Amino acid sequence: MKAGSWPSIIGIYLFGVCGAATVSKIIPLTSDIGNDFGLAVANFGWLVALIAVPAAIFSLPSGLVVDRLGAKTVLLLAAALGCVANIIYYYAPSLLVVQIARLMEGLAIVHIYTAGPAMLMVSTEGTKRTRAMTLWSTYAPVGTALGLVVGGLFSQSDAWRNTFIVHGILYIAAALLGVLQPTLPVAASNAMSTLKDKFADLGSAFLRPMLLMLAAAFFLMVSMGLGANVTFPNYLASAHHISVHSASTMVASTTLAMILGSLGVGVILPRGIRPGILFACIAVGGLIAGTLCFLPSVSVEARYGALIGWFILTGAALATIMATLPVVADPARPGAAAALINFAGAVATFLNPPLWLGIAATGQWTPFIGLLAIGWTLAVILLWGAILLAMRAKAANAKAQPET
Repeated sequence: MKAGSWPSIIGIYLFGVCGAATVSKIIPLTSDIGNDFGLAVANFGWLVALIAVPAAIFSLPSGLVVDRLGAKTVLLLAAALGCVANIIYYYAPSLLVVQIARLMEGLAIVHIYTAGPAMLMVSTEGTKRTRAMTLWSTYAPVGTALGLVVGGLFSQSDAWRNTFIVHGILYIAAALLGVLQPTLPVAASNAMSTLKDKFADLGSAFLRPMLLMLAAAFFLMVSMGLGANVTFPNYLASAHHISVHSASTMVASTTLAMILGSLGVGVILPRGIRPGILFACIAVGGLIAGTLCFLPSVSVEARYGALIGWFILTGAALATIMATLPVVADPARPGAAAALINFAGAVATFLNPPLWLGIAATGQWTPFIGLLAIGWTLAVILLWGAILLAMRAKAANAKAQPET
């Protein structure tokens, strides 16, 4: 594969899809895991969130790993670790072993989520970079849908552990394609600098105010997206008196609508539309669609429409943030920028499943609307702030250029 080509971009993207499926594949298996290992439904959210523990711990240092070993090597090693974790799942004799496998998967995806976007930012430029980054933003909905479908296919049956066989095979497929990826050279400064210098270098990159604001906006979007996703299957099953399998399929099929939103942003932004204006419009529509998703009196047909609207708009929001990442990142440290975004997503993944599933267990729906209203509002403010600071920094650099 040629660096920056579409086959290379899509190959990198497949690693992200496999990683995102890790989060959602066990959601349809709630009763299966609970029955086999005595895990209460009320505590299941913590098992879902456990995957984010290593991600929260290692997200920032993963930038060092990518800089030292190279993105391609990191992606291949992460896929191998994901395969091993699925084997452990399949043979797990106790809940403790399941938790160990969950932690291993968390360690795998933290490096995928850093290496993937870092490799895209380095190997592409211009319009292709914008479109590559918006495509990358769709790994979450596609992977989430894939995980729900695979888990739902085997849920509430004696063959529920086959979920992990299928997921392991998907990791193998991504790795086989990954071998064909180009090996991008590691910068000499990255190879020769000491660990202390590297941490200092990353620290200066992380402290860029515009990058911190964008990471906070990404945290909010992942919080709302993941929180709603883990809540929908059981919520819809209860609201419409259908099986969890049917509800999971319903959510999975509509989740793919996020691709339309993400790719739409990839078409719109290169035409000169301001990201801040676009994101504000997306937020208004997202709040309306999200409210309709949780209204108890909505019919199944209307719920489908609301879910499709929700996923299109959240996909567009994530794509707008990812397309803005190269603008606010330090050009010399793309791995640091990707690592910080990764960290924000990891923290959101850890905090939100217990929160949203806990609210769902109360049978109330109005708190969800409050979470969505606060989340969308703050995300708009943060994205606008990040873009404004980036524009000021660019103007200051341009003004100082003649003097250097």
